[in-house]
Amino acid sequence: MIKFFRGIRQQLLSEGKTPKYFKYAVGEIILVVIGILIALQINNWNQDRLNQLEKKDLISKLHLEFKSNKKVVANFRIEEKKAINALIKLMSFVGASEEELLNHNLDSLFFKSFPSNEIAFANNAVHSIVQNGRLNLFENDSISSLLYQWNSLSEISKTRYEKLDSWSNDHFLPFLLPHISFKEMDSNANFKWAGTSKVKPNYYPLFQKVEFENLIDNSLWLHQQVIFRLDETDLLIEDILQATEPQAND
Repeated sequence: MIKFFRGIRQQLLSEGKTPKYFKYAVGEIILVVIGILIALQINNWNQDRLNQLEKKDLISKLHLEFKSNKKVVANFRIEEKKAINALIKLMSFVGASEEELLNHNLDSLFFKSFPSNEIAFANNAVHSIVQNGRLNLFENDSISSLLYQWNSLSEISKTRYEKLDSWSNDHFLPFLLPHISFKEMDSNANFKWAGTSKVKPNYYPLFQKVEFENLIDNSLWLHQQVIFRLDETDLLIEDILQATEPQAND
């Protein structure tokens, strides 16, 4: 095609038809520009199509991830409620008589008050979108705003869990070391090293200490803060599921 146009130009010049040559050259330039614009339009259309396919795939993955995250929150909430109930029960025994304390399985309550569960969300799709700079695919969607909220709330929740964990390991558990048997407490998990302690201390003096009551109280407050974050997380997950569900099912 290029050789064809070149041949026409050379013929016009050789025949001395300069005006016609210039008109032809202008027309050729216009045709080239039109061709470029058409090629760009086709390329843009193809890129938009690929972006839409990628967006649909990411939305589908987000929907599946947050369905999984909803279960994670539900399971974590169950363990938190168990810990809160155990701590409330322990607090109710503060000031109780030694005879009354002997009627209850205090080791079991202590074990439940320190849940070993950790919250781990499925975030592969979210990380893929953020790290690969694909948030622009959701620029005009509510999903973009929801994902920003998710990242922010995840950091806040992580801080709450870390505060609770630090409080338990740095304050509550060290205080209990001289007063209870961890070996007997761990019997509730059937650990190989757990069992009846030959030097089990008397729990009665522990339940006569106001410091113990205060430690329980602060633990309950920290657990309640975690529950508040779980409530917020649950609501946000529901919003994300609703935002992704229609497109995920296309």
